[in-house]
Amino acid sequence: MSNDSLSNGKNSQAAYPATQIDTIKGILFDKDGTLIDFNQTWLPLYRHAAELLASRAGKPGHGEKLMAAGGYVAADESWLPDSVLASGSNDQILSFWLDELGSPQLANDSGLCKEYTDIFQLKANGYRSVIADLDGFLAHLQAHGLTLGVATMDDEANAISTLEGMACRQRFDFVCGADSGFGVKPEPGMIGAFAQSTGLATNAIMMVGDSPRDLRMGRNAGAGMTVGVLTGATRAEHLMPLADRVYDDISGILEMFDCQSD
Repeated sequence: MSNDSLSNGKNSQAAYPATQIDTIKGILFDKDGTLIDFNQTWLPLYRHAAELLASRAGKPGHGEKLMAAGGYVAADESWLPDSVLASGSNDQILSFWLDELGSPQLANDSGLCKEYTDIFQLKANGYRSVIADLDGFLAHLQAHGLTLGVATMDDEANAISTLEGMACRQRFDFVCGADSGFGVKPEPGMIGAFAQSTGLATNAIMMVGDSPRDLRMGRNAGAGMTVGVLTGATRAEHLMPLADRVYDDISGILEMFDCQSD
């Protein structure tokens, strides 16, 4: 893939083959870092959860050490590619942190696990959409005849609650999470479930995400296109080898379809 893929706007569309866009009938979005700004939404919640676990393990003040071990680089507020914090599920993060603390037995503490999980139940003022008018953006995609879905490593109930909080749940025909029974990224199961639920062929689906795991899932499932966005935890150089296109944010996707229909 050439370097001109690292951009958004009309200029990045010029070299894109319209015939490939013609084959896309559905878009499966990752949630965190793709529809929702990753750092603004999740960084304070991760810190809260890390310090909760550290305190319960008898190591108060070790929250930042857990953040670093999980892949957070405090110096520039970035994330190591494919790290557990960048693209793991809530359960994977819990298990990783408890192992780091030398207290894996705390996974059997139902009260603690509920308190940990409750941290990630976002309230309405916790959402930070990557673009101002997310619902309008999604409606515009639907106007192109596209079927939309969400596949996240968050829990399914959290994902639905988040979309409802952003007043755009009605735009999605399919929502699944790491606990939905379709496997986890980068396994192909979530895309297969989207295809089966909507009647789409997998090669008619575009996978959009901010992490290598999102894009590998698309490749593993035989998705028609994989598109990376830079509103999450991964830099462009780690997405470009796996993506047909990389955009600053999801607005570039709409311009692809708008230009194709001109």
